[in-house]
Amino acid sequence: MRGLATVLTGLAVSTMISACGVSNTPDQNGQPSLAGETIQLIVPFAPGGGYDAYARQLAPALGDELDATVVVINKPGAGGILATNDVWNTEPDGKTVALFNTPGLLGSALAGSEGVRYDSEKFSYIGRLSSEPDVVITAKDSAYKSWADVMAKKGSPPVRFAATGPGAAEYIDGVVLQRLLDLDSSVVTGYGSSSEAYLGVLSKLVDLHSRTYGSQLSGMSSGDAVPLLTIGSKDGLPLLKDTPTLLDVVAPEKRPLVESHTELVESGRIIAGPPGMKPEMLELLRNAFKNVVTDPDYAAAAAKSKRPITFASGQQVADMVSDILRSPKDYVELVKQAYGTA
Repeated sequence: MRGLATVLTGLAVSTMISACGVSNTPDQNGQPSLAGETIQLIVPFAPGGGYDAYARQLAPALGDELDATVVVINKPGAGGILATNDVWNTEPDGKTVALFNTPGLLGSALAGSEGVRYDSEKFSYIGRLSSEPDVVITAKDSAYKSWADVMAKKGSPPVRFAATGPGAAEYIDGVVLQRLLDLDSSVVTGYGSSSEAYLGVLSKLVDLHSRTYGSQLSGMSSGDAVPLLTIGSKDGLPLLKDTPTLLDVVAPEKRPLVESHTELVESGRIIAGPPGMKPEMLELLRNAFKNVVTDPDYAAAAAKSKRPITFASGQQVADMVSDILRSPKDYVELVKQAYGTA
């Protein structure tokens, strides 16, 4: 009877564990596994944008690689800070990861923005999904035919950059360009979205708008938008071949600040988990992510859908984050001005 009781007790415990689900159960080789689990991929923005599209492209492939189900969860608010804080406080069990806007993640941290409750350096970085330059555009029939025209503009009205508000990437670019290049310019805010700001340029209410290359691609391809300046590398981007980069037009003594801004802009879209993830689990996620996005078929499909991959490993991302967080003091002051925290 005693043996039977032991068996029944063991069966009861086994049943309870099965009913509750087992997190991070090791596989037959003793390695961590997420097989059969549901993984949340958090997107800090509303559905329908570029980040959402990248996440929904990645989720099924990453799920297949991990033998798990990856579900995209949109958590917009405060320019991504709300979702970032939530991820920071999540259990680091591998079942919650996020697709972060790294310029926003790090820019908010550098600026000491109100609401930031995370230490950017301590996230569990899994890898970079994409990276691209920012492009400053104007309308096709604008008075500004080249960036030289923008630099030469003096007097009222000033050159007008469009932006949603302080802290947005387009606002940061407007402020940084104004300071680095001594532009006679202003940043016009209040647009409900980046798309609305872009339409403000096409309707001549404002003059310039800075967004990522991918976001500007449709307008440039149709000819409605004309690129005037690139912030970052334009290698392999034929639509930008005749467009100067910020490094081309800045004074030599300010090049270190441009290099810092370019690194922030091109930090891109990265996948990360909460701090404190066990090394074995982090390695599992890093390897799975790398296997997915470096697969030639996946990369080709992503490029075809105008969501190209620019892979960097989790360790490379962690090193990049550390470097950006140690930007020169003068650049940090610029970022604080752009966020209104100076």
